[in-house]
Amino acid sequence: MFEKGLWFQNYKQSKFIIWILLVLFVLQMPLQAILSLETWTERAEQAAETDEYVYEVQAWDINQIFSQGMFTVFVAVALVLLASLLIGLERNTRRNDFTFSLPYKRSTLFYAKWALGVTVITGFFALNYIPSYIIIHQSEFAYGLNLVSSLEIFWAPLLGYIFFYTFALLIGAITGEMVSQVVLTFLLGFLPLILLTLFQEFMQVHDFFFFSIGSQPRFITYLTPFYYTIGEMGEMIGIFLAVLFTIICTLGGAALYERNKIEYNGEFLIFKQLNPVFIVILTIIIALFGGLIVSSLAPWGANALRIISYWIGFSTFLLFALLLIRRLIIMNITFSGKPT
Repeated sequence: MFEKGLWFQNYKQSKFIIWILLVLFVLQMPLQAILSLETWTERAEQAAETDEYVYEVQAWDINQIFSQGMFTVFVAVALVLLASLLIGLERNTRRNDFTFSLPYKRSTLFYAKWALGVTVITGFFALNYIPSYIIIHQSEFAYGLNLVSSLEIFWAPLLGYIFFYTFALLIGAITGEMVSQVVLTFLLGFLPLILLTLFQEFMQVHDFFFFSIGSQPRFITYLTPFYYTIGEMGEMIGIFLAVLFTIICTLGGAALYERNKIEYNGEFLIFKQLNPVFIVILTIIIALFGGLIVSSLAPWGANALRIISYWIGFSTFLLFALLLIRRLIIMNITFSGKPT
């Protein structure tokens, strides 16, 4: 795992996105902290001119800097791209033919990729967290830090990023190229939420009010990997699950990477026995999504018309899904690439 040659090889093929990740963390924390202080100061001065209003920083303001907001989404995308460069692109270029010929176990190769990413995430996050915390702590809005806990602004986002990166590596261990790794990482990263949304829409269109889910159950949040990157797990159970899922994905990814068959490089999936599973999942999702889209065009009060339009959309997208997925399964995307 800690062989210098492997670290150099992995860094060389992913250094571009690694430094982009550093820039994103700088934008997310130190720069955003400075700009937020300016905004808070301006609002406090405006409030001072009004006798009936006092401006105070809220917990939400602090969380926006450390664990929530737009930049967390960008960081999550960068982590998926980092994982896909380390595994998916290797398959597209067939560079892992060379990598697998090195005198290391395949599990060691996987752990080296995992260790590089975790080191980069931990180092860059801590490097930007500390000055951001100091900036706020030394300001007149230091009391805002008392409104949040270290679980919310440090451990939850850090462990969430590590888990999502590990999850992307696990998906890379079963996919045959970069595009399918990226697509399936985001699809499976949102899968519990996607299925819940599509199922609720199906029930609503068909007036199955006797079966009402109501608001989103908390367990759906816990089972949706993407939520771990956007500050939704700032509690002990979320921290525990992030660590548990990271361990499972790491061990599972290493075990699957050991069994990879390089003759399937460039194809949608490395393990052909998984093809029927993904065909069924993707077909159902696309068909249900088609029903949702088309039924939304019908007048809200016309229940019969909404049901008819739902099944028209469902059938149309089902046919489209079968044609599309069939091509995805048999595709082979490889191009020349020299060993690193």
